[in-house]
Amino acid sequence: MRTPIIIVLLATAAAGARHRVRHVVVAGTSMLPTLAPGDRLVLLRVVGRPRVGHLVVAADPRVPRRLLLKRVHAVAGDRVDVRGDNPSASTDSRTFGPVPVGAVARCIGWRYAPVGRSGYVGATGPISGWRARRDRRRSRRSGRR
Repeated sequence: MRTPIIIVLLATAAAGARHRVRHVVVAGTSMLPTLAPGDRLVLLRVVGRPRVGHLVVAADPRVPRRLLLKRVHAVAGDRVDVRGDNPSASTDSRTFGPVPVGAVARCIGWRYAPVGRSGYVGATGPISGWRARRDRRRSRRSGRR
């Protein structure tokens, strides 16, 4: 279990020269069940326009020094509606309105702690498509044996 974590940490360190890498500790329940309080993440900013389902980081419009980790709910022109996965505990676009596209950064992440929950997060973007194709190939191969 340690090897994948070390590989991901080394890869993100190497990518840090070209991309923006952040280490984040989740401090709320707005993204449950995807992210839980105390989860530690390495987030890698990904170039591209955010789409519905993508995980994004945005500055809180009310307290700009505070970062919000949310999921894109809707994109309309140059505005993005961001929401938490746990609506009853989330302060999001329903509270402060849509945010400008330029104020959000699409990201993918790796949860490295707690170890029992480690793995990719934000997998409704390109990673989930890749995983789905991989899983279909594996199931077809196992069916042929």
